[in-house]
Formats: sequence, structure tokens, C-alpha cells
Amino acid sequence: MYHRTVCFLAIVTVISHSAQADPATPQLHPVEKACITYKLSGQMQSGTITKCHRDYGYEAFEIQDIQIGMGSFSQSQKSHTITIGDTIYSIDLAANTATQTTNPMYQGLVNSLQNSSPEDMGQAFLSAMNMSPTGQTKTVAGEECSVYSSQMMGTACFTSDWLLVEQDVMGMGQIATSLDRSSGGADANYTLYQTVTVSDGPDLSNLPGGLADILGQGN
Repeated sequence: MYHRTVCFLAIVTVISHSAQADPATPQLHPVEKACITYKLSGQMQSGTITKCHRDYGYEAFEIQDIQIGMGSFSQSQKSHTITIGDTIYSIDLAANTATQTTNPMYQGLVNSLQNSSPEDMGQAFLSAMNMSPTGQTKTVAGEECSVYSSQMMGTACFTSDWLLVEQDVMGMGQIATSLDRSSGGADANYTLYQTVTVSDGPDLSNLPGGLADILGQGN
């Protein structure tokens, strides 16, 4: 279930605004640039996550500064992940190294967006995750959002332009404390991989839960 949760969040934050974008740098989000900082909650986690993107989602980074566990068993985790097109750089800040992997869902997403409107794609993903609108709206970090829910995926709240501002899955939550559409964040956070030693990461192409599987189109 964790894998499908991650896939769901990855997909709904890269819904295209235009199927006519340059194929070399496709538009993967309706918002040109944005930065959101989330506060984590729950018995097993605390801390913050910052997610930013620019070029309509073609470039993105995520910075985690979190605590996992309980009491004396808690562990700090700091990470910096950069995504450029189909390439993901996972950076180990302490070791000054990074692993480079290819996102197995990227090309399928781009191909699908050439033949479907953003609204249709968004509805297809939500339906595949059994997420349905509750009819409720909330205000989070000064933004109005619509609440979706499912028995498996918990609840999630999205702005009208598909920015996730709140989520709760099995008692573990994240809620936006700030949202900025005027900047995609500092350039250095997108280019950090250029200053460390990069090696090839694992091959993710055979993992279950790809785009076709999520939409129920797998073999």
C-alpha cells in the first residue's frame, strides 16, 4: 500500500496543463512554479518536507528533515531529492554523493498526456485510487482546497490547480504551512547533484505499480 501511496502522490502532482507542450520539456503541472512546506504529524513521524517545482513540473526538488520512530527509538532523516524530466537524483548530504535513477512512470505519463485532457487524467488517477470527492472544502495555508477520500488512501485536499496541501493516511499526516507560487525555490537546490559524486542507482523499470497498473491497464 505504501508503494501505491507514493505513486498516487507523484502522479497527482504532475498532471499536465497542456498536451501541446514541447515534448522535450513537457508541461507536467498546471502551475508554472511553486514551493510548499509541509509539517508532518502522527505517532511515528515529525518534522518538515519542502517540495518545489519549476518549468511546469519538469524540474522539482524535495527536502526532508524528519524524525521517524518513537521515544528513544527515533531517528533523524535528512534527504535532498532532485527530479529533472525522467531522472531522479537522491543525494546523501553527509557522504557528498548521489544515486541517479530513471523514473519508470515518466514516459508513460508523458505519452498519456498527449491523448487526454488534464481534467480526464486527474479524474482517472483519483478513480484508480478509489479517491472520491466528499463535497467538503477547507482552507489550508491560506488556500481553499477540496477534500477527497478513500478507505485505503485516507484523505487528501487539493487546490483547484492540483497542489496537494493536506493528506492523512493511516494516522500519518502532512499539512502545508506555506505555499508560494511566485518562486520555484533557489537554483542551488536544483543543481546540487552537480557538486557531488554521482553513481547509478537501482533499475526501477520492473517495479509493480507503474502508470498502466495504477490505471488498471496492466497485463
